[in-house]
Amino acid sequence: MNLRLLIGSAVACALVTAVAALVFDMSFARAAVLAPVIVVTFGATVGLGVLWTKVIWESLRGQHGPPSA
Repeated sequence: MNLRLLIGSAVACALVTAVAALVFDMSFARAAVLAPVIVVTFGATVGLGVLWTKVIWESLRGQHGPPSA
């Protein structure tokens, strides 16, 4: 695995966990215990946002012809 990717992922996870601790007014130690749940929930939320944005974008663009078989 690429070391840069690993470090970037660790920093992103720590940042998401720290923001969640601030938003939900909990200690960082408690947020660290809940970090897997926080990170997975954040990832799922972002994934759904991207999916629905793509669905809406494609719907607004419309069809330019018959679907290919």
